Order: sequence, then C-alpha cells, then structure tokens
Amino acid sequence: MLKLFASLVVLLAGVSPALAATSTGMALGVDPAARLEGKQGTKTLVVGTDVFIGDRVVTDAKGLVQIRFSDKTKLVVGPGSSLVIEDYLLRDDGSGGKFAINALSGTFRFVTGGAPKDRYQITTPTGTIGVRGTAFDFNVRPDHFSLLLFHGAVQMCNKAGKCVTVDDFCDVGMADLSDARLLGNTNSFVGAERTSMRGMFPYAVSESDLLGTFRIAQARECLNRAVVPNNPDAGGGNPGGDGPRQPPPNGGINGPVTHVPG
Repeated sequence: MLKLFASLVVLLAGVSPALAATSTGMALGVDPAARLEGKQGTKTLVVGTDVFIGDRVVTDAKGLVQIRFSDKTKLVVGPGSSLVIEDYLLRDDGSGGKFAINALSGTFRFVTGGAPKDRYQITTPTGTIGVRGTAFDFNVRPDHFSLLLFHGAVQMCNKAGKCVTVDDFCDVGMADLSDARLLGNTNSFVGAERTSMRGMFPYAVSESDLLGTFRIAQARECLNRAVVPNNPDAGGGNPGGDGPRQPPPNGGINGPVTHVPG
C-alpha cells in the first residue's frame, strides 16, 4: 500500500499543466480488471490514468475504479459496471458544460464536488438522477435503477416524466419505465428485502475495498444497524409508524472515517 501511495504522488506531481487542463479526472484506485475505452482506443486502467469526456469505464466481475474529478467530485465504479463520461464542467475548448455521466449498468457511489448542484446529471437506461448536492450509492439494471441516499437530496425521474424526491438519510428510491417511487427507509426492510438491498448497495455494507477519501461517514449504518420494525421513532417506512427519521451524526459525509493512504 505504501508503494501504491508513493507511485500516486509521483504521478500527480508529473502531470503537465496542459494535460491537467483537458482531463476531467484521475483514477486514484483501481482493482483488476478495469478498462478505459476512449478516442485513443482501449487500455487497461491503472492508478494515475486520466479520464476524459467521451471515455467509457468498464469493469469485470472483480473490477473496481475510484475516480476523483478536478472539481473534487468522487465516483466509484463497482464490479460488473460500465458508464460513459458524456460532458464535464470545463470542456477542452474552455466552454462551460455539465457534469454528465451515462451509467449503463452496475453499482456506483457518487459524491458531488464544488460545482453548482444543478450542473450534475446522471442518466440511466430507464431515467435520470438530478443531483442537489449529495452523497449516495446507486444500482443500475436494464429495467430499473435504485438509489440509497446518505446526504443531501436527489430527484429520480423515469423516461415517462414521473419523479420522486429522495431527501432523508438511508432512504431508498426506485424508478422504472412505469413509475418512480420512494421504497422507504432501510430500517423498514427485513428478510429477503434487506438481503436484496445489501446486494444492490454493497458499499453501504462494507467500505473495506474503498480508499479513505471515497468512504462516507455513517453510510454503513443504513444496512448494518439493527432492525426495529415497529419503533415509531426509527424512521420512514416503518410498519405502524411515521415518526421522524434520525439524521446521521455530523452532517452525513463529514464525520470521522478511517483513511487508507491515497
């Protein structure tokens, strides 16, 4: 790990001003196998690889990519996933754009950076995610997409224009071709439903594969805390109670985490 961190420092120090002005982000963590498909062809992703507008990131069943963009937005591309960087806040010609990605399939984590929140847009095969300054995990499948919120708020809309706002800690939303709806708080899911959620949002179960900067304080509380089905104070979606949801300590993403070098 120390060798990996030293290599990363060298790579960051060696990026020329001209290259830094045109690249949108850099891969800070990569586990085999992952590749980048871009204008220059296909190449294996490694730590320090620059990512540009138009690039497609693809991982196999064991792949993992952790990208930090120049505005400090963070993106995790989990195993068996693919996405395309469609636009970025500052294009190659100096004009302004949006932070736009097309998440084609798989598991992801997204944390916004310093840009205005209305400049972020995530597209999926069945709808869009409008970001309002937030941190969340999401899962994309051919017929629907799901989202687990940690901080801030998002608007999930399907292609038919039906939308739902997700704005509470540990709330889950889903959108498909027919509807967009709030499924409830993770504290309300038990049995097979809870097992399914743990499979869709693996980084809310364990962050051991993530670098420290990609970890979110309190994220693991959503799917690892004890279930209290009928507690009226436990949060939304609980059978028999609609009491107030409990917010994460320290504002969600700013609490203490154990950092891995890098």
